[in-house]
Amino acid sequence: MNKNSKWYAGALVLVGVVVGVALVSAGTSVVHWSGSTQFCGTFCHSMDAAYASFQKGQHGKLNSGYEVGCVDCHLKYESVKSISQAQVVGLLWHKAQSGTRSLIGEIQGTMDTPEKQIAMRPELAKHVTDWMKSVNYVTCRGCHDLNNFKPSKDKPMVAQMHKAMADNPATDCVACHTEAGHKY
Repeated sequence: MNKNSKWYAGALVLVGVVVGVALVSAGTSVVHWSGSTQFCGTFCHSMDAAYASFQKGQHGKLNSGYEVGCVDCHLKYESVKSISQAQVVGLLWHKAQSGTRSLIGEIQGTMDTPEKQIAMRPELAKHVTDWMKSVNYVTCRGCHDLNNFKPSKDKPMVAQMHKAMADNPATDCVACHTEAGHKY
């Protein structure tokens, strides 16, 4: 085939499209797989202790049937159902930073056993809590609409308390809900 023919150019475009679709599909699959609770809990060794405590926590055993994953709380925008393209880039960047931090901990040997992970828990918890505060608990608010809490017979004041905090950016979710994600 002549390199100057339109058939050659068409074949190159077709090959480029096929390769592009394959790469985007593979990349999307890897992003979804590495964002699953299964990945965090079983593949990522530096999260063994965190995964065990997650399974005991409120989000690990919901009676509603709704599944909350690690990334819903630990990745910016993940719990928000509709985000912009710029926020997708921010989400992927935050995911890469978090994964790199865990990988470095594994390589350096600071997070390679459950005992070392437990010893690092205060430092890791502070890092996550500081980050959550800096983004106004967007991961909590992505699932929990403080304006629309349903009153409960057992605790009727809870809905009113949350409604009063709904528009306050200084509301610290973790101050009251210390074991929401993990039960240590």
